[in-house]
Amino acid sequence: MVATRACAELLSGVVGVVVGISAMIYMGLFYGGVLESFGIDVVSTWHRPGLLHSSPLLNNSLLLLIFCLAHSVLARQSVKRVMSCLMSTSVYRHLYFLQSSLSIFLICYGWTPIPSPTLWDIHSPLFRLALYGVGSLGVVINMVAFLSLPVLEFIGISEPLERLTGRKREGGSLVTSGLFSLVRHPMYTSILLCIWSNPTMSLGRLMVGGVLTVYLLVAVPLLEERDLVEMFGDKYRHYITTTPMLLPFKLWTSPSLTEKDKSN
Repeated sequence: MVATRACAELLSGVVGVVVGISAMIYMGLFYGGVLESFGIDVVSTWHRPGLLHSSPLLNNSLLLLIFCLAHSVLARQSVKRVMSCLMSTSVYRHLYFLQSSLSIFLICYGWTPIPSPTLWDIHSPLFRLALYGVGSLGVVINMVAFLSLPVLEFIGISEPLERLTGRKREGGSLVTSGLFSLVRHPMYTSILLCIWSNPTMSLGRLMVGGVLTVYLLVAVPLLEERDLVEMFGDKYRHYITTTPMLLPFKLWTSPSLTEKDKSN
């Protein structure tokens, strides 16, 4: 029974990874407008139902809000502790990946193109190539950062593997080497590089890029890093003081995670 359950969790973990990667690729194609018949500025009624077609800004804001709320609330340690009474850590992580992926698909499927002139369009082949290079660098950074993490634990299959093999795994450790020695969240840095390296900017792209950028600047220090301080304590507080958050140079110190926060 234990082995069967562990195998089922392994399978759900693999499915979660495949769905998650598919969602990221799908979103990349959608945002980048690589395909003529599919993209953030393409009116394609066969693909998107237009939930609130008469109000594109409201419709698209709702879709982005669903993603941001789901991604923030369900990732909190307090929520994980409550859900641990109902399911294992690995199952919860798989469900989290699934809902994150579904919220990305929902954005692409329900998005209503916003009629507007192009905000900017860089025609220089050299500059366009340079921007595409920045976007490609973002993809590489994301892959390298992901592989620098304890991957099996991150995707939620180390726990069922432990039950199958009988080998006790070590607890999660704080990764501060490689790309993580330059910035605390290189995977988020890669997302920003991909978002802002598009040589053609429409109002729809600006809306997605602006919302995600503000979300990262607010949610990471106020929510995610509070959880990391709870997990790693003084080690992560020291990490904050020595390593920038998203860019390889320090612009500010997270006010909620300074020594004053430590005393509280």
